[in-house]
Amino acid sequence: MTRRLLDFNPLTGEKCWYDYSRHDDVATITHEQNVDGILEFAHGKSISKATDKGIKRDMWHYARVPNAIIMEMKAKHGVDFFDPNDRKRMFALLNTEYARFKTTEKTHNVR
Repeated sequence: MTRRLLDFNPLTGEKCWYDYSRHDDVATITHEQNVDGILEFAHGKSISKATDKGIKRDMWHYARVPNAIIMEMKAKHGVDFFDPNDRKRMFALLNTEYARFKTTEKTHNVR
């Protein structure tokens, strides 16, 4: 199997890899991102309750979602993070499966 790095974004830590298996004649492109720093940031904001003040000013930093998770939501759940029609399902995923990326302990539900 041949694996080559196609792209690396030093700002986000995202990597895009190309894999080719001669045995199976299959090419695969994968994306990866180390999200440890984002998880630490979100947890720190959540326990400090720093983002909860924004609710009263009509602004609320609800979550910090890395690109790798946005792509995973689309591939695994069929949810387009940026589509207003998928907003209800996106918040449901943020409140359950991806709650670690929330910057608050409060819950937002879209009707």
